[in-house]
Amino acid sequence: MEVRPVGAVFRPHSSPCEAPLAELRQITKRFGGVTALQDVTLEVRAGEIHALVGENGAGKSTLMKILAGVYPPDGGEVRLRGRTVTFADPFEARQHGISIVFQELSLFPHLSVAANVFANAEPHRAGLLEERRMARATRELLSSLGCDLDPGVRVGRLRAGERQLVEIARALRQASTVIVLDEPTSALTGPEVERLFLILRQLRERGLGIVYVSHRLEEVFALSDRITVLRDGRHQGTWLTGEVDAAQIVQAMTGRALQEFQRTRGGQERSGAPLLEVRGLVTARLAAPLDLQVWPGEIVGLVGVEGSGVEEVFLSLFGLERPLAGEIRFEGRPVRLRGPDDAIRLGWALVPPNRREQGLIMGWPVRSNISLALLERLARGVGWLDGLQERRIADQIVRSLGIVAEGVDQPVWQLSGGNQQKVVVGRWLATRPRLLLLYDPTRGIDVGAKREIHRLCDALAREGLGILLTSSELEEVVGLSDRVLAFHRGRAVRAFGPGEATREALLRCILGAGEPAMQGAEERGGPTHG
Repeated sequence: MEVRPVGAVFRPHSSPCEAPLAELRQITKRFGGVTALQDVTLEVRAGEIHALVGENGAGKSTLMKILAGVYPPDGGEVRLRGRTVTFADPFEARQHGISIVFQELSLFPHLSVAANVFANAEPHRAGLLEERRMARATRELLSSLGCDLDPGVRVGRLRAGERQLVEIARALRQASTVIVLDEPTSALTGPEVERLFLILRQLRERGLGIVYVSHRLEEVFALSDRITVLRDGRHQGTWLTGEVDAAQIVQAMTGRALQEFQRTRGGQERSGAPLLEVRGLVTARLAAPLDLQVWPGEIVGLVGVEGSGVEEVFLSLFGLERPLAGEIRFEGRPVRLRGPDDAIRLGWALVPPNRREQGLIMGWPVRSNISLALLERLARGVGWLDGLQERRIADQIVRSLGIVAEGVDQPVWQLSGGNQQKVVVGRWLATRPRLLLLYDPTRGIDVGAKREIHRLCDALAREGLGILLTSSELEEVVGLSDRVLAFHRGRAVRAFGPGEATREALLRCILGAGEPAMQGAEERGGPTHG
């Protein structure tokens, strides 16, 4: 993959002699005997978008949490406009103009947009909440971002991109001068990403300093003015975006040259029945019945924007949503899924779209999260678990996936987002599945770990597993899949055979500019719809 810088000329609103909005100098942070950061320096200037990149465990999240007042540094100092400051907590950091939008959004889903924007700062008069004032101010903030959301709507009803805007509006309401965004596009569609980029460029023009933490190098090069790289808790360098390329950044991140994974398809001959066959599947989001086949050793990709029906296919196949009609067959036999337990007994595994809400128990240690799908195998009588075997399996998964953790007893909430994602993937690999349902499996994972998972998918397919895949990165679907099925408005609109899918062709289909009907599916043995 070659990524070329776009619009990368750095034109800060501050002059070179003006103090940065925020500066982290020689920051060191230790957790027990582990040094997470060692003498790291980062500055954020007015009117710039500063990208912070590095592999999982490189220290990015720890550094940003120090800036946001979550952690105190063990060494070094935090400076705002040239003055050294210390924060007792995130609330004090926000009072000084520092806001952070975490990868897993911290909104209250059962409260309104306005209530979330004013959380912990609600205006009162005579002991009564001034809801009209909150709604009016929220509407003005959202309008300044080019958004016409109803301030009274519950946040839980919003799409991912809209929730992201609510987070940014809350930061602006707090009069932030520095905004940190941690993997902000991991759950966004293509159009939502473009909208977010437009807003961030507008905020840059207003003179705000923005720290953009991302694993997606194409976004980093399209958006940022400068790039800072961390590796193993150390500062590797800071560059003007226009003076460096993707290969150099990956070299700094990993210590290795960029080698993009290219899957070599095994070309296994089909014989007998498909491993998985879906006939006439109808759900609340599928406007037309869906037929779908996955053969042993095959990776089939499904792509579509939010609401296109792709997510419902995955949920239905794992027993999390009851189809309205249709038949599901596995190895030639019809199956009935009353819940996830039935799918697991069949040897099916699902990596879900939201790891925190659907994939992990955040307070449990790594080993317990990995063994969660193995309880029947590990049980030794009523109420007893084979702890030695559990630890042995967890240790093996941690090593094979390169999970950065102090050990298998570390609570999973303490891991970085990418390492949490690896725990979810590792849990299901430990079950030795026969059918693997991968929903955005490399979300929030760095380029090195992403290559590891790509190679793992290839190896599993070669062993005869069937894999159903969707990803927010179209290039990932194109690179891994033998066949791809594109969805638009609840309908499978086109099937792409081996080597036919391209990012551009998929975009045309999922955005409604492609072919209105399935093409060539029957000739290729691919999926069709009624």
